[in-house]
Amino acid sequence: MPKIERKAHEVENAIEEDIEIQGKRFRVYFQNRYTILSLAVDLLTGFFYILGSVAALTSIPDRIGMYFYLAGSIFLTIRPILRIIKNIFIYDDLKAEKKKS
Repeated sequence: MPKIERKAHEVENAIEEDIEIQGKRFRVYFQNRYTILSLAVDLLTGFFYILGSVAALTSIPDRIGMYFYLAGSIFLTIRPILRIIKNIFIYDDLKAEKKKS
């Protein structure tokens, strides 16, 4: 089973989390977990739109194709939400003051 680690590094008063997956021989390092989530959402969006298109071209009932298009639309909505979450930072001024003291 691959070993998955999270690493944090500071970027302008904020902390970004990276993900590292270590197998037996290779190690995969993903910088910034939100980038990986965004790419996964993009892949799922494309996948659902392809399935919807195939369903529209074949004898599969129209309702199934519409569900695939609906799922793709939901994932298109998730992407900007992930970007908003990525760019929101909450700072604890009291905690920062205690560190300085």
